[in-house]
Amino acid sequence: MKRVVLAATRTAAAAGALCAATLVTSGAPAHAYDIAATRPLATEAQVPSVLAYWLGGDGRALAAATPYALRLKVSARQTERGAAPDGKPGGVRPADSGSAQEKAGQGKTAAGKTPGAKPDGAKPDGGKPAQDTTDPDRTAQDGNRTAASKNVNLPRTTGRVFFVGSDDKPHWCSGTSVQGPHRNLVATAGHCVFDIETDGAPMRKWIFIPGYQPGAAPFGVYAGKQAFTHHDFATYRDLDRDYAFVAVHNGLAPQPSRAPGRVIKLADGGRLGDGVGGQGLAYNQEIGRRTVILGHSAPPVRGATFRLQDPSIRANALLGLKSSRTTDGSSWLIGYRKTGRLGYLNGVAIATSGGAAVSPYFDSELFSVYVAARKVRSDAVPGGVFRDGANEINIL
Repeated sequence: MKRVVLAATRTAAAAGALCAATLVTSGAPAHAYDIAATRPLATEAQVPSVLAYWLGGDGRALAAATPYALRLKVSARQTERGAAPDGKPGGVRPADSGSAQEKAGQGKTAAGKTPGAKPDGAKPDGGKPAQDTTDPDRTAQDGNRTAASKNVNLPRTTGRVFFVGSDDKPHWCSGTSVQGPHRNLVATAGHCVFDIETDGAPMRKWIFIPGYQPGAAPFGVYAGKQAFTHHDFATYRDLDRDYAFVAVHNGLAPQPSRAPGRVIKLADGGRLGDGVGGQGLAYNQEIGRRTVILGHSAPPVRGATFRLQDPSIRANALLGLKSSRTTDGSSWLIGYRKTGRLGYLNGVAIATSGGAAVSPYFDSELFSVYVAARKVRSDAVPGGVFRDGANEINIL
């Protein structure tokens, strides 16, 4: 675990204050120090107000949201050293929206081991990578070759996370539904959840809309309940740990209204994973795996990963994949199959640098953060009629 401050402007005093004042840490098994840092996002009572902000005025705030990216410049270079496994490979099986076994919570794992649930092609000895089963259609980039078509048929697990930043403006990143026993987890870049450009506090009014299209939320809207990231990212802004898992409340599906834009009618949409499924998770995988990057409003990218480092910010365990176009929070999937459109999350896009997309390397400490996040249970948001400014929110 690195305990360093990445830039001169980020003082150790400020970092210590952040850790003590705004974060609650949860210990992970088999470690002598705290790994996961967590912070609540919205209670059930606050969900109506959060959704009123985004859905009021016919979704005016959604339409105004802009893509979010770090202001900190990442200048990474390819290296032979750096990212490496810190234990045996492991993973969590993906699940589609109709998987009764996973709904029953039978896909659980143990830290560092996944009995009967290793990712396709992943071997404990770091054997041969899984066969590339991504869809080789015209929507994809392969290396530096860009296809002409921009019509992307993304899996239902992919969507946008929306939030209000420290500038009081709406922004968005890509996000991905990930399988867990409570079927309520979203994975994205850590800086799309925690505002490390200022005081490190969570972004406000955080929601996830899988399959988002302008004016449409085909699988419902999911308000963030509790966010988890690595202690070193939350405290020291360590980009080697720039990832987050967010447990979300049950979804709410917009319904026809007698006064669109002012009266917002919503119906319970159930758990996220029951509606769209969840990608699997893989960690401690060999470098060079065939990977597909899937992000909202960007064409898929396919290629093999390689090691990157940026000594200027002490980021020593990064992965790269040739691409000049990606959105922060985009999922890096291995073992992805066009049948079912499911695979194993093995990275999240945090930046681009020198013609390459950049992701943290997923190791056992990433899995410890996931284990902490998957314990959070979500229930239906209570029904009722709520007033929020000029808006009336009616949860059926």
